[in-house]
Amino acid sequence: MTNAMPQFDVICDPMDRWIVWDHVAESPASFGGQIQEGLDEREAHRLAQIMNEIHGRRTAATHVPARAAG
Repeated sequence: MTNAMPQFDVICDPMDRWIVWDHVAESPASFGGQIQEGLDEREAHRLAQIMNEIHGRRTAATHVPARAAG
């Protein structure tokens, strides 16, 4: 199991609305062509969870294990 920080997280803006934050891009996340900002807290957490699951599947699908020397 890894302790790596997820790519997507949530932060609260000064107006008490929530943003899904992309740690790789260092900016608000985009999903379905929409910037994920101005959300309520529950919605933001759910979107971040979904986006991390999708990102994890893509990463696992493209990861090719190194061949053991033999």
